[in-house]
Amino acid sequence: MRKAKLDTPIEKRKPKFRMEEPNDDAAAYGWALGKLRYPTSDSKPGDIWPGNGMFSVAAPIEVRQTYGHTIDFVCPAFLQLLLDASPAIREGAEKARAAKYSTAALAKYKKTVMKVFEATIIPEIERRFEEVAGAVAEFYAARLAHIDTFGVEE
Repeated sequence: MRKAKLDTPIEKRKPKFRMEEPNDDAAAYGWALGKLRYPTSDSKPGDIWPGNGMFSVAAPIEVRQTYGHTIDFVCPAFLQLLLDASPAIREGAEKARAAKYSTAALAKYKKTVMKVFEATIIPEIERRFEEVAGAVAEFYAARLAHIDTFGVEE
């Protein structure tokens, strides 16, 4: 009679992420700004906690009950859509890779990201908001009329 072999156990520990080949593939599936979370080391009581999204705005529970649990200061998907289309972002990432992701290279790259944000993202947000500003104005006018008629909701 043959003895059955047990399955080899799967190693439970995963290797630590390193920003180098093959992990720095910009075309890899699944890289999304919306998935960025604060690490435990950046935790600040009452403001930032581990696992909180980096684009989230800290707000008391009363505010979250009114406006929704997730309050982001900018939509990460929209931000990534515009950043992905920027040649300067890709070039800066390649320069940081060539410099082996040194602290100085990443600091320089951060400046590039901020320049693209100021030159591309802010004007695009302003342009798109201008398109909907009329509807926003009507919303707030109707909301004020509702408050004048029925009072503040509790």
